[in-house]
Amino acid sequence: MINRNFALEYDKSWTRYDLIVNLFQLGRDTLHRKKALLFGGLKTGDTVLDLCCGSGLSFKAIQSIIGSHGKIIAVDANPYMLQLAKNRAKKNGWDNITFIQCPIEDLQINEKVDFVFFALCWYDKDLSARWVLKVSEFIKADTGKICFFDYKMPDNWLRPFIKPILWLEIKWLGEAYTVDELDWKPREIIGSMLSDVKFTKYYFDCLFAIAGKPIE
Repeated sequence: MINRNFALEYDKSWTRYDLIVNLFQLGRDTLHRKKALLFGGLKTGDTVLDLCCGSGLSFKAIQSIIGSHGKIIAVDANPYMLQLAKNRAKKNGWDNITFIQCPIEDLQINEKVDFVFFALCWYDKDLSARWVLKVSEFIKADTGKICFFDYKMPDNWLRPFIKPILWLEIKWLGEAYTVDELDWKPREIIGSMLSDVKFTKYYFDCLFAIAGKPIE
């Protein structure tokens, strides 16, 4: 799985990506992302590295926090998704966004960032561990933070009802993982990659946010 080109997963689903993501979250995707960002410690004026930025669904939430003095560096390996993100930025007049098309493992930037955001892009522990190690070199020492926002299988009575819905979403999106792989323990797995870890779950226990600092 490590050698798989995950960016290609969206070559056939990029035109319906926003619709499907918002459909599953009942139109509250931006609200959920903002909740994760605030939980992670994003502040006014921060520079944000938005990894796997996709169609730019995180932009509105980020902009509402960082304001006009903040900055976004948006990175995605899929050209179709990145073009959607550029279109979104142009439509909204967000001129504080820099776009980079490349795999995370090949990323090179010449500045330190305050905040790194991974939204809905967990695929594989080994791969994500390498991503965290890679971007750690771009994060400000002492103050920089990493935040993950993603799906999980709920550990409550909704579990049997949510499972087929998640299966449909994954199928429609052509995602790189299976519904069974969402039955995981993100606090333990992602938490092992960070220090000063904070974890929360919401939206009927179907979404989570976890944040911390790179392990030195």
